[in-house]
Amino acid sequence: MAETQLSLELYSDDNLILLNPRWPESDYQKLQSLAEIAQKERGLKAHVWIATSGSTAESASATKLVALSKKALMASAKSVNKHLQATNQDVWTQVLPHFHVGGFGIEVRALLSGARVVNALKDGRWDADYFYQILLNEKCTLSALVPTQVFDLVERGYKSPDSLRAIVVGGGALELALFEKARALGWPLLPSYGMTETASQIATASLESLNSDQYPDIALLSHANARTNEQGFLEVTAESLFTCYAQNTSEGPKHWDPKKGTWFTTEDRGEVQGHALKISGRSKDYIKIGGEGTNVARLRALLEQAALELNPQWPMQVTLLDMPSERLGAEIHMVSTLSEDANRKIAESYSAKVLPFEKIRRTHVVNSIPRSDLGKILWQQLKNLL
Repeated sequence: MAETQLSLELYSDDNLILLNPRWPESDYQKLQSLAEIAQKERGLKAHVWIATSGSTAESASATKLVALSKKALMASAKSVNKHLQATNQDVWTQVLPHFHVGGFGIEVRALLSGARVVNALKDGRWDADYFYQILLNEKCTLSALVPTQVFDLVERGYKSPDSLRAIVVGGGALELALFEKARALGWPLLPSYGMTETASQIATASLESLNSDQYPDIALLSHANARTNEQGFLEVTAESLFTCYAQNTSEGPKHWDPKKGTWFTTEDRGEVQGHALKISGRSKDYIKIGGEGTNVARLRALLEQAALELNPQWPMQVTLLDMPSERLGAEIHMVSTLSEDANRKIAESYSAKVLPFEKIRRTHVVNSIPRSDLGKILWQQLKNLL
């Protein structure tokens, strides 16, 4: 079994630019040039450039890049290793791309702890069956997954191997229904909260939470802190906080630092209760329909729950969009790859869970729902399809 260990000099002044190799060559070169210009003009040394998910970018070349110092990356890795009690006896499975902060973070953690990293992608792509065989064959102890990957394992009915002691789940909200199904199969899930700007997770469920099947609190890690501002947005500070952004704009290449001192204001609404983070959703998910406020992310979770109750394969085939409405300001549309009969059943089940103004007003049938390498829906591409 081939192992993967990223060639990374953690203590050198060299900069590293990590981009998706599947991007079109022209977009790749534009982003490469963007990072080179930004790091030269800002005099950056010992930094790694990593792209944000790009789910709202018009094109790959407009993706926002984040500059993370190697010091920040190591601070994150040390804190996560401490939280997971990771040692050189651990074996990480790697199924997250190196050019995303989640995958890159695994490599740094392993370098610092002396753990092994085993590549569990099949021909460079996620394959749930292949991943499960790697877990068994290599007796892996740690992993990091996104909710889509957890869904695939649960949908196949796979039970967690005895060797696996923790899976950090990030890259999106882990819904309660999926968490409960996964825990019933023994998967040691630790929901987390983080972002590229903080070099991965800053809050994660504890190992002790695995002694219970209840959805756990997501507690701040030792290297980070958080607070809520007057507008209800979460602000974070951490040893792992990023240095600056860079982005290709209509006015040309741009780089800037949006932080206020040592604090960064996120797009997430939430609160801090003791050491636990309670995330209620992103600012862009809050809309008004006919003067009534609602959270589109919550509605999407209810749609996925309705689909899951009808067919385990359906949740990944549907989603919701908030669309402009001359009369209401905004309205809810469903996007689906399923049949008319399946869409009707899902819509009926969903409608029973929501208020009248939150009901689906139109359904769009598409061939596929565009997703990123981590399974996140590419919202701008989806809207362009419609």
